Amino acid sequence: MSSDFSIARPDALASREGTAKERMKALVVGGSGQIGGWLLRYLEARGHEATGTYSTRSFPGLTPLDAADGDAAARLIDDLHPEVVFYPAGFTWVDGCERDRAKAYGANLEQPLTVAKAAARAGARFVYFSTDYVFDGKSGPYAEADPVNPLSVYAQAKRDAEDALEAAIGDRLLTARTCWVFGPERQGKNFAYQLIRNLMQGKSMPCPSDQVSSPSYGPDVAHAVLALTEAGASGMVHVVGPEVMDRVAFARAIARAFGLDPSLIVGRPTAEIAQGAPRPLDSGLKIDRLESVLPGMMRPLDATLADFRAKLEDPALQDWVEPTTPGA
Repeated sequence: MSSDFSIARPDALASREGTAKERMKALVVGGSGQIGGWLLRYLEARGHEATGTYSTRSFPGLTPLDAADGDAAARLIDDLHPEVVFYPAGFTWVDGCERDRAKAYGANLEQPLTVAKAAARAGARFVYFSTDYVFDGKSGPYAEADPVNPLSVYAQAKRDAEDALEAAIGDRLLTARTCWVFGPERQGKNFAYQLIRNLMQGKSMPCPSDQVSSPSYGPDVAHAVLALTEAGASGMVHVVGPEVMDRVAFARAIARAFGLDPSLIVGRPTAEIAQGAPRPLDSGLKIDRLESVLPGMMRPLDATLADFRAKLEDPALQDWVEPTTPGA
């Protein structure tokens, strides 16, 4: 994967707050997920015309699409004539990918590649979401141009997808690497939800003490990627939060922000935790490239946790976020 990065319309970056200068048509494949949901919300708020799809979990306003059906995806693109296709969908269960290589490659490489080619034929750009797991975690945090060395099937599929997409569609591609995405979402599945629900019930929560990365707030990831897309960005960019920390410190910060007991979080070495796939330990991503064009877009962890809690309590967002109550 080339580490090149370019901005076609730098003036568009100045208009990232409020309504966009130029209205665009967008398709979000995976609009029911945590990044996809916020992409749709921000696209709408900024005056764009957006269609979101779902595969298994339906929400109001979303269009059904099995991305494994390449013909159906191509028909949808031909019908909609989008100018950009966002692809935050995929199979991100790392241990599940290790057990099912075919599914991992189908969801994370073959299906997005098919959709990207259909988008390119229709004249649309394509935005793919990758991961810090393409690195081996021996010397993080990593810049875009640092050598990759994936350790797991999931990571290898993502790395292979980066290369295959670039070879297939060239400068029509924007690849955003991110990691440890958390925050309010419609399905309520990410790590923060699991942690909060366990702590609310007084349950202890084991966390790997030796895994280090960059917590990334889902709404900020979506906001930044949309701003880059409006500016005609292409190439590779890291879109993560500004801090690098271990998983225990991250978990305890969430607990404190929600008034829960951080002592219930138990740190253990990765070797003692039953995880089916290897993880990069000393990881995380550098955001110098993103900061050079969108300074301050990715807020610090304390600010995002405050925003997370506020969004959960905002009646206007009840259709966009899942509550954190136990059993919800």
